[in-house]
Amino acid sequence: MKPIYAVICAAAAALAACGQQTGTETPEAPAAPQSLLEQVQAMSQEQQLVFATTQLAAYQQAHPDAQPTCAAIRGTESRGVIPPNIDPDSAYAPYVGALAISVQCGELRSMTRMDPNEQWLVVFAPGAAEVQVVNCGGGPNGSSRCSRTLPLVEIAPPAAP
Repeated sequence: MKPIYAVICAAAAALAACGQQTGTETPEAPAAPQSLLEQVQAMSQEQQLVFATTQLAAYQQAHPDAQPTCAAIRGTESRGVIPPNIDPDSAYAPYVGALAISVQCGELRSMTRMDPNEQWLVVFAPGAAEVQVVNCGGGPNGSSRCSRTLPLVEIAPPAAP
């Protein structure tokens, strides 16, 4: 009967030692910090829109020349990750691979026309630690340069040898 007690004691000691590091083991390296894009993509769709508005506000505080200041949010909308077949002449062209979120600012009255100068594109680029902010005003005939649908172009198939 006594040998079984010895086995039980040895098993209890082994279980107690589970998960404890000995002095000879090296600790794991801390995980690399996520880029801003990875952080945003880990959020829900609603959280992404709210985060984009807070990033716009922080950007405008740090850059007082970014006018007009966004005093009130009228709407937010994700444009998604900009694909490689985006029209090279569009406002989205420099941001291929980045997540773009449109923030429309202005008066909160339904009869007030939305002003393209108060529309901002908040861009979360791969590997970037900060957002890029673009004003969408200045389109043809006073329209927005940041269309609601992404202007895509056909990619020509590679030439056969």
